[in-house]
Amino acid sequence: MDYLKARVEQIRSSISNDREELVQANRKKIVDAATSLFKKRGFHRTVTRDIAQAIGVSQGHIYQYISRKEDILILMLDAAVDDYKKKLFVIADVDADAVTKLTAAIDAYYRILDEHHDKTTVLYNQLSHLEVGDRKIFDNVEVEVTELFKQILDDGVASGLFSDIDTFVVAYNIVSLGHMWALKRNRFKGYMRIDEYIDVQCSYVLKVVQGTMSALNSVSKAVHSRRSTVADSPRK
Repeated sequence: MDYLKARVEQIRSSISNDREELVQANRKKIVDAATSLFKKRGFHRTVTRDIAQAIGVSQGHIYQYISRKEDILILMLDAAVDDYKKKLFVIADVDADAVTKLTAAIDAYYRILDEHHDKTTVLYNQLSHLEVGDRKIFDNVEVEVTELFKQILDDGVASGLFSDIDTFVVAYNIVSLGHMWALKRNRFKGYMRIDEYIDVQCSYVLKVVQGTMSALNSVSKAVHSRRSTVADSPRK
């Protein structure tokens, strides 16, 4: 995800280069405070002065670490992506079968989304405030996560562990189920926690890729047949 790294490096800091740990620590404070404020008030109704007050510093102090408020949304995304690199993408290189890698990747991804729940909610709700290029960065992150799951699914199909499935659709379903927890987890409050949610979704995905495929394939064929019929039908 070099494109995100390059974008983060473009965020101006007036602190000397040899104090990177200080920059990272203070940016984390800014991101944490801004996340809470953006979630409560919205992006436009929150000004940098509000963020400064929340962490007990001057407004000028904030601008030592960012150039503009939109930079904070990029730093939010970078915080989650840093965990993707450490905990999720490394699974692709693990010496294990596709079933083990798939369930491990689902577990890692959903736990990261749970940990960064507030940031994920803010990013989805405030995405429109980013410039087109920055929105593309956000989209690219989702594409890379989907591609990771697709790669694992492709390996499972090739090895015979998984049925002949549409790996792109299933991969995107897995990603979407993670987003459901990140954005709608309050709906599950009192019903299940993240551990149970992961178990349920892993079980569901494995049923899709390993079993109950005859019914799913029949539905798929029916859909394709219907599409062909519609496409070949004369237009009025």
